[in-house]
Amino acid sequence: MAANFFIPKHKNDDSHILRVEKHLLEKYYDHLTVNIRNRVLIAYGNCKPSKESITYTFKLKFTPGNAPAVYVTDPQITYDDEIHMYSTDNRLCLYYPKDYSWNDKSHLFNTIVPWTHEWFLFYELYQVTGKWLHPYVDHRKI
Repeated sequence: MAANFFIPKHKNDDSHILRVEKHLLEKYYDHLTVNIRNRVLIAYGNCKPSKESITYTFKLKFTPGNAPAVYVTDPQITYDDEIHMYSTDNRLCLYYPKDYSWNDKSHLFNTIVPWTHEWFLFYELYQVTGKWLHPYVDHRKI
């Protein structure tokens, strides 16, 4: 009976997951501002893919049990069939859900944030070439 007293009860608790994610984001990315409100983690950050690039700002929103969502906050980028955004809410398409590259065991700091920075690089290449050069699954077929 006494052994149960020493087993942490927060292992799968949403608030624990959010605190761990916040800690990891702040540890690895000093350019992010991270807050937790109403059981939702919100992170604001920026990305400048090259010396010649503009600075993009973004918002990452994560609720445990749901896929994270990343939105460009500045400059405004509108949906286009050729770039990898979702037409329903203009969030970035960072991975193919059916390949399980993101799952409930993943961390934001080593998946979603680097993928967001990579997205901005490919967005800039798209602006130059007119083609999305990163491998992708056509959204129109999903």
